[in-house]
Amino acid sequence: MQIKRLKFPRLWRPEPFPTSFPEQFRSALAAGLAIFLIGLISSRFIEGGGLKTLMASMGASAVILFVVPHSPMARPWSLVGGHLISGLIGILCARWVPDTWPAAALAVGLAIFAMQLARCLHPPGGASALIPVLGDAGIRALGFQFLLTPLALNVAVILLASRFYDRWVHAARPAPNTEPHPPSPLERIGIRAEDFHAALQDVGVFVDVSADELSDIYHFAASRAFRRTFGETTCACIMTPQPLTAEFGDDLEPVWQLMQREGVRALPVVDRGRHVIGMVTLKDFFRHARADSFDSLSARLKVLLLPSPRVTSTKPEVVGQIMTAPAITARQDVHIAELARLLCEHGIHQVPIVDERGKLVGLVTQTDLIAALYRSIPAGFAGPGLAMAS
Repeated sequence: MQIKRLKFPRLWRPEPFPTSFPEQFRSALAAGLAIFLIGLISSRFIEGGGLKTLMASMGASAVILFVVPHSPMARPWSLVGGHLISGLIGILCARWVPDTWPAAALAVGLAIFAMQLARCLHPPGGASALIPVLGDAGIRALGFQFLLTPLALNVAVILLASRFYDRWVHAARPAPNTEPHPPSPLERIGIRAEDFHAALQDVGVFVDVSADELSDIYHFAASRAFRRTFGETTCACIMTPQPLTAEFGDDLEPVWQLMQREGVRALPVVDRGRHVIGMVTLKDFFRHARADSFDSLSARLKVLLLPSPRVTSTKPEVVGQIMTAPAITARQDVHIAELARLLCEHGIHQVPIVDERGKLVGLVTQTDLIAALYRSIPAGFAGPGLAMAS
């Protein structure tokens, strides 16, 4: 008789938690300290069962703020609005509805509805709506003062504690740049930020992830899929080893002539230890030549390149004075998928490649990257479809 193995329902399978053990310990410790502070403050205003109920509400908020700080439910407006709006609804229901359980049901239902309308959904707000209804005589005696002390005060304490943790311990993400800018090649092709916002709207239910986080997840998954498809090709596999370089104190004219003779558009600028300190490009020469028109470009370049006979000079004399710094570099063990993203995001045409000590070992250009991607295409996929224009 064959015994079938019972399959554990997928719904009940525990999902792996993405954070590391040190991060889990730090978040638990920070949450515990925040609750201790809130308890000290709240005990000065209320006692008994009301205090316990209030602490339970703040404990639920601590889980969200310290464990999943980038959740939409952990945003400051979600925390403040969720608790205070729900607390106000709870006070009104406790005053207007004499029976306890109908008042509790009405308070929670209205609180959830109000939080969604105000875009401040915060699950512990449901507990804040229940506290004025189910609390003891001490809670009811506070009336509307309950919103200020201790509820608003506790919200302020846990918010400040979570911001401190996010800033100094959790290494919070930098604020996104909201200034308008032309879309990068990565934004012009493929899924855009507005596509993620529209997708979250089309789902029709609340998803505990922001559009920015969803975009990050998508790009991480796409990068892994690229690695699986094209193999583990790194910068070291496609770079030009030991590229031409310049140093900070090199005169402009020899470097310009070197770039013209070798047909390169950029040179890494290195120090004596071959650490990359900048990049000098043709654009840097043109920018400092300050050409007002095409007719004056040649003359102004000659003025820029000609060494000044005086001790002091009003124009740049060496490469270090016109280079672009700091230089954007990549490690030699970085996958070419990350290198492609780097080129697109920064709008550059070449990237110096460094070793684990930060010393220059090679250079990768856009042509090198395109050639590597082309070699990765299966044979026969890219058929003869291009013609050279005469």
